[in-house]
Amino acid sequence: MKYPYNQFTFVLIIAFFVVSCGKNDDPIVEESLFTYLESEKHVSTIPQGTAQFLFSALATQYDDDGTMDNEVSSGAIVYKLTYKTTFEGEPLTVSGLVSVPDQPGNYPVISFQNGTNVEHSQAPTANPNNNLFVVLESFASLGFIVVIPDYPGFGESKQVFHPYLEKDNTVPSLVDLLKATREFVSQNHIVAALNEDLYLMGYSLGGWSTLQLQHEIETKGLEDYQLKASSCGAGPYNLNFLNELIVGQDSYPMPYFLAFLMQAYSVHEEFPNPLNTIFAEEYAAKIPGLFNGINTGGEINAQLTTSVTDLFHPDFQASYASNTTYQPVRDALSDNSVTAWNTTTPTRLFHGEDDSFVRMELSTRMKQDFSDLGVSNDLVKMIVLPGEDHQSGILPFGIATINWFIDLNNN
Repeated sequence: MKYPYNQFTFVLIIAFFVVSCGKNDDPIVEESLFTYLESEKHVSTIPQGTAQFLFSALATQYDDDGTMDNEVSSGAIVYKLTYKTTFEGEPLTVSGLVSVPDQPGNYPVISFQNGTNVEHSQAPTANPNNNLFVVLESFASLGFIVVIPDYPGFGESKQVFHPYLEKDNTVPSLVDLLKATREFVSQNHIVAALNEDLYLMGYSLGGWSTLQLQHEIETKGLEDYQLKASSCGAGPYNLNFLNELIVGQDSYPMPYFLAFLMQAYSVHEEFPNPLNTIFAEEYAAKIPGLFNGINTGGEINAQLTTSVTDLFHPDFQASYASNTTYQPVRDALSDNSVTAWNTTTPTRLFHGEDDSFVRMELSTRMKQDFSDLGVSNDLVKMIVLPGEDHQSGILPFGIATINWFIDLNNN
């Protein structure tokens, strides 16, 4: 998922003031001491003055309340961690970024789940000075420890195919980074310590991942963490509904989203259906080779088509919801969708009203599913971003979310 250039132009100035580090000058992690953490590497340092400039600029454009720039209290130090998780039932080493304040204290954690990405070079640990990631890393200067998972399939685990919108192959890596982070900050050379408070946020794929992670923590618990709030932006929570919305249109502007999902499910045997029973033969033959970790989303889209009729197999478009041939596909999408539960965590569902990639009805239905269970409107809130589409909604979502987290943390 790419973000509009004009929203981040000023961050390019910030990049000149971020001090990068190409080698690891930190003590080597002694693997025997930890269950999850394997290694660390100092990536960059964000001085307090740079963070102050960044958040003042953001506040001028997007923050009517002006909360963020009044909260800068330190600089940030960014690390790449490698850590142990499980993937398809087997051990796997994965990676993520952790940004910590450079001043002593006990800090809450923000876990940010990234949006859709198909390029190995654009994973958080591969490109930590990406404009979006610099903003997120700078949240540490506001009094948080920030973790940003790569997800399996990127960073240290790029040898496996990314489990796009696969719950069981995604959630363990998110949980285990939180465990590895607690081990990481326990070391003497890290001046920031954790309190138990945990905040979750994510956009697009990350909105789905965040709600899945929230459900996992609420239902199974997470030792030494207390979930305080969850903010989900533009997530495709109900995957069958997402598919129905796409195949019911004449055209769809991001065909690689659904191609990525079906290819991942095929690779990881979520269903037995050949791709040429879902997509037209011309595109079914292309799809496996398109997701090679090098092609951009735009390059993949250019090899597909925005015409829904041309993209899909006629039977899939006409009878996906009822044809028994596609029951395994429907089951797989159901199994990996987010099902509402009696949450006890303050939750916000953000969505741009003009989103044509992941339509707002997905959040509207998710909110209704919670309401149908009796979850109060004060606990789960739907927040519409007027005039915003999928790409332009990311910054308003992020600013509103961090201001909310700051308010909760200060009260």
